[in-house]
Amino acid sequence: MKKPRRVLLLLGGEWHDFEGFAHTLEPVLAQRGYQIEVAWEPARLLRLKEDGWDGVIAYTCFTTNEGKGAVSGLTQEQVAALTRWVRTGGGFLALHAATVVGSSGEAYRALLGGEFQSHPPPFSFTVYPLSHAHPILTGITAFTIYDEFYLQQYDRAVTVHLIALYQNMAYPVAWSKVEGRGRVAYLAPGHFPTVWENPMYQRLVQQALEWVLKVLP
Repeated sequence: MKKPRRVLLLLGGEWHDFEGFAHTLEPVLAQRGYQIEVAWEPARLLRLKEDGWDGVIAYTCFTTNEGKGAVSGLTQEQVAALTRWVRTGGGFLALHAATVVGSSGEAYRALLGGEFQSHPPPFSFTVYPLSHAHPILTGITAFTIYDEFYLQQYDRAVTVHLIALYQNMAYPVAWSKVEGRGRVAYLAPGHFPTVWENPMYQRLVQQALEWVLKVLP
């Protein structure tokens, strides 16, 4: 019997329903045969190889605020460990506010391929897949969601897969990149339960995870 791929789901920070997200997405990924373990301790990133993880999903929102439950960011040691692990073949999927890097620093922003800048009040917008073929986009058609619209700085070297329009300008909604022998992907939507429950969003998360894990070419 084939051993299931093990994926660490890292949560933490502020402004988001982290437990609700995990409760919704865990069974969606388990249906595809993934063994998901939820973690709130960024120190788990220091032992990814030793603990036998195949992939990491980050649904985090780091902040320099000092409120209750705040997590300011990853330490330099944690960023370095995650980066080494990815470059030697690991798969890293960042979701929604994971680009709110807090105090994590430039090296983490570089690994992600971009960084959150701001967002207007939530509104309904349509997400459009680009015309190029990519495994993340298989079966994905345009879909409309009510969500936060992230305005971000992003590296021009990333491959953008989906866009959405705000004030007559197109902005990236999903991108991917190769990092050494590993892969990184990012999906911007995902603030509200109605997004997590959207079948097209769930398919995107599944396929993005499968791409970073090299299940998909």
